[in-house]
Amino acid sequence: MKTKISIILLLISLALLIIYGVDVIVSQGSSHDEKSSTLHLSAAVRGGVLGGGAVILSIVAFAISLREKSNLVVLLLLVNGGIIIAGMMGLITKEGSTGSSTVYGTIGLGILLMALGVVKIFYTRKR
Repeated sequence: MKTKISIILLLISLALLIIYGVDVIVSQGSSHDEKSSTLHLSAAVRGGVLGGGAVILSIVAFAISLREKSNLVVLLLLVNGGIIIAGMMGLITKEGSTGSSTVYGTIGLGILLMALGVVKIFYTRKR
């Protein structure tokens, strides 16, 4: 049961990240109005709600299923972390902004999710 709950939370997290990515792509293709995205949210609100929510859900899912063996939970943690890192790398290459602490912090959160996936691999392997 814990594994199923974790998988559902991670799938919701993945959906939030996909919606976030699509919204960013749409907003970059349109005018430079702050709320020109599909969801009509500013970048800060969009990042906090969609990105932050996805990270929190992923961490909660990891905590719930820590002692349960599930390759799908590991895969979803790695994918969610990879999407976050890839999105930030795309932002860096497109805008050329390499000095933003927000970008580094977000990449750190992606690395954290991937690290949780690796920890889960080794933790459940010992059991």
